[in-house]
Amino acid sequence: MASFPSIRPFRLRGTRLLVVFLAATLALSLWMGYEALDAARSHRRTAEGVMRDYAGIAAWEFSRATRENLGSVLKDVFDDVPRRARWRRVPSPGVMVDGMRDAARSFDCACQGLRHRTTYFRIALPDGDGVLESEHGPPVRLEDLARSIRNRASAADRTRGAFLVDAGVLGADAALVGYQFWTDSLDVPEMAFGFVADLDAVRELVAGWYEQARLLPAAVVGSSPNDSLVRVIVRAPEGGVFFESRVAYPPDFTARDTVEAEGQVLVVEAAIRPDAAVRLVIGGLPRSRLPLLATMILLTLGVGVAALNQVRREYQLARLRDDFVSGVSHEFRTPLTQIRVFAELLEDGKLRTDEDWRRSVGVINREARRLSHLVENTLVFSSLRRAPPGPDTSEETSLAGALDEVLEAFAPLARSGGVTLSADLDGEPTVTCPRTALHQVLTNLMSNAIKYGPDGQTVVLGARSQGATVRVWVQDQGPGIPPPDRQRIWEPYRRLDRDVEGDERGSGIGLAVVAELCSRHGGRAWVEDGEGVGSRFVVELPAAATGRES
Repeated sequence: MASFPSIRPFRLRGTRLLVVFLAATLALSLWMGYEALDAARSHRRTAEGVMRDYAGIAAWEFSRATRENLGSVLKDVFDDVPRRARWRRVPSPGVMVDGMRDAARSFDCACQGLRHRTTYFRIALPDGDGVLESEHGPPVRLEDLARSIRNRASAADRTRGAFLVDAGVLGADAALVGYQFWTDSLDVPEMAFGFVADLDAVRELVAGWYEQARLLPAAVVGSSPNDSLVRVIVRAPEGGVFFESRVAYPPDFTARDTVEAEGQVLVVEAAIRPDAAVRLVIGGLPRSRLPLLATMILLTLGVGVAALNQVRREYQLARLRDDFVSGVSHEFRTPLTQIRVFAELLEDGKLRTDEDWRRSVGVINREARRLSHLVENTLVFSSLRRAPPGPDTSEETSLAGALDEVLEAFAPLARSGGVTLSADLDGEPTVTCPRTALHQVLTNLMSNAIKYGPDGQTVVLGARSQGATVRVWVQDQGPGIPPPDRQRIWEPYRRLDRDVEGDERGSGIGLAVVAELCSRHGGRAWVEDGEGVGSRFVVELPAAATGRES
């Protein structure tokens, strides 16, 4: 069978091509996955940039509103002071109460803190003397207030000013100081008058601006309130918080802007609500595709590994089938050669004596039986592989007759090798198994025992009932089966390494036929150590109801 080895390099080349193809497929999947992941990340970066732009718009809009509204407050408080103070040469602090009411009214704000928690003052700048009027406003020291106004007042603008101070500069709660200069060139010294508002009053005022301002484009958010989309924090340069909106959002998309009001600088921080992206960005924030891509790559890798494993198994099966064909061909050739040789001797009349005639006919008969067994075994194996398992048969077979038939059939083969056949039958057990299937099982076990055992050995074929089952065994005196191989020898095409490398050739299907036939008829088969030496192949089949022991 010299042609079979030439098939393997071709299959090996096909396997290599498949490996290259699978590797290229995996590489392409990885590249496509990377491109998709990079595109998703680019899309997400763009969407996040849009969200930060919206945060920048909100911060800028609130900064502008704060700057304009602070100027409006000072205008409403101070612009009408000369009219209110017309009956006096110098205004008293109380004349600004009406201005505070006007300022609150202009913003449609109750502003209770601005009206009732404010300290009003009048200070003569040269000497720092002055007057404070307040029932609930923040505590203020005249000398500290005069010093602060002098330090902040500009020589070029002596009309009106305002500044924001952090806690601790003019008092624990002071937040906003507004002032206006008053002077008379005749006999009244230069002075400043104004108010000091506490922190809660400023927060109330800024909260009103926050609610009234439109921080995001109406075309995008409609009439949604600012609290549902934007969080705003206003900080002083020193770090103190003047205002913070009620609803807090994670600072994922944040922007900052500054408010320059009357020489003071405030920092405005605006944070956009992350889940508002579905309204602010077309398509929203794209989800991370990494888990999906990782799953797809793992699936591709798994399919590739499974394909390679399948190719490896196919290659192994192809090699086993090649060995099977080679072994079967060799087994067929051996009896055919013997039959042909002795048939030619008979035909040519070269056998002179009756003893030679009988010997030749015996060889032909023995080898014909052997050949018939090989053909029958191959056909049974082929039919078992093709046909699905069918329903169990209820045919009952006596083991006594079956064992006698098998021993008689192998007697010529045993005599040629000096093998002694022995039966060990306890009673007359009967099994639920077709006679043909039982005969095929016993024939395969006996054939293996004689083929792989030494010349001159004793082979025992026995059977014994054990309750609902019957055990049948074949005991030989061969080299035995190593424990690691006692399971795989029942697989198709499997042969021990020592047998493959030895002189005995085989198909590797005999024990597979035994295992399959036993399984189909409710039994099982295994191998164990023999008594003393060799192996014992055991078959267990269901006992017939009429032959069971009580």
